[in-house]
Amino acid sequence: MRKALLFAPMLMLLFTACGGGGEERDLTADLQRQYAGVEAAVLEAGITCHYDDEIREYTLRCDYGPEKSTVTVLSPENLAGISATVERDTLTLSYDDISLDAGSYSAAAVSPVAALPRLMAAAGTGYPAEQSEETVGERECLRLACDLPDQEGTVYTTWFDKETFLPLRSEISVDGTMIFEVAWTRFEITSAAPAEEAEPLPPFTEAEEAAAYANAEE
Repeated sequence: MRKALLFAPMLMLLFTACGGGGEERDLTADLQRQYAGVEAAVLEAGITCHYDDEIREYTLRCDYGPEKSTVTVLSPENLAGISATVERDTLTLSYDDISLDAGSYSAAAVSPVAALPRLMAAAGTGYPAEQSEETVGERECLRLACDLPDQEGTVYTTWFDKETFLPLRSEISVDGTMIFEVAWTRFEITSAAPAEEAEPLPPFTEAEEAAAYANAEE
């Protein structure tokens, strides 16, 4: 299955790691190398936005690419169908074939549509500021918190399932305050560069993917 292109090499590392600090650091480096090789993916997630005076919730689909991503609102119903193109630091909103250039943006602090592309960038090329092993629901996870060079004060944290390395949940914090919570529900790799120094394993199945997300729910 194409969605397994990213994760099959990681499973071999999990089966051979002994759990020491050195092995975990190597595992993190390999995870980032694999994510950096993602050329195209389909992502879906629920995003809870914590603003000063209110909380907003969205369900988003992201057709991801390293240079350009398209994010579409799936819910709430009154916003469904609105899409945004995230390209470098430019945001373009589209609805009913009408496009509006929204100009530049601060990806985390201003627009939730940038959350999924930025989390992917952090997983692939961010600086690992923190890492630990934690449990999400019934799943054992590698928690990885990363900084991006152009996002001072913003930290992107994701809990990756240790059996499949699917992203289960994420948080985006600015200056120590969490502003976005992300609950991943779909992660499908459609194109990826071959991983260096990694041997292929049989891919995980759709049932395994569904189980990972189901068991991660609180």
